[in-house]
Amino acid sequence: MRINNSFMHISGWAFLLAMLALSSCKSTKFEGTAACTGRVCGPNGEAVENYHLDFGAIHSAVTGINGMFLIPELKGGTYKVSGGGKGWSSFEKTVSFRDRRRIFTAQIEPISSVYAKVEELIRQQDFKEAEKMLQRESKFNKDEKSFQFYEKLISYCKKPSEKKKQQLLNFVGEGKKNGGKGK
Repeated sequence: MRINNSFMHISGWAFLLAMLALSSCKSTKFEGTAACTGRVCGPNGEAVENYHLDFGAIHSAVTGINGMFLIPELKGGTYKVSGGGKGWSSFEKTVSFRDRRRIFTAQIEPISSVYAKVEELIRQQDFKEAEKMLQRESKFNKDEKSFQFYEKLISYCKKPSEKKKQQLLNFVGEGKKNGGKGK
């Protein structure tokens, strides 16, 4: 069997030229607007309603009853996404948009899980980290009695005083008088 070497020689050059042409093309970076949709769910996959999401300082969204949200026109780029909601932990994540549509999911935990972590930090006497962790949750949870309790407990543990001790005991005592509901 005889192979036509001149054809293979020309084909090889054509292939090489095609590869060079493709490699010299600029990559097409998405610079338009994208639709960003997503879902926020709890640890067992349950939908989290009324969870607030901020995409940088430019866009925000709130989840619906099904945990879904939509931002219809988000410019391509990288965003620091943060979120929080009453009764749920907060989060931060960096997300890049390089396409016309971006689907974003976040799985979060109940605020009680955060309180358990704060308790552990208090036991380890890492009051500074416990305070930082609690403060990250303050935007949506500072009105909860549990949040206020841990805030007072950390304050007392950081710098014990008779006044702070009495405030803490009074706070706990008021909760007992009102069936564990605080003031």
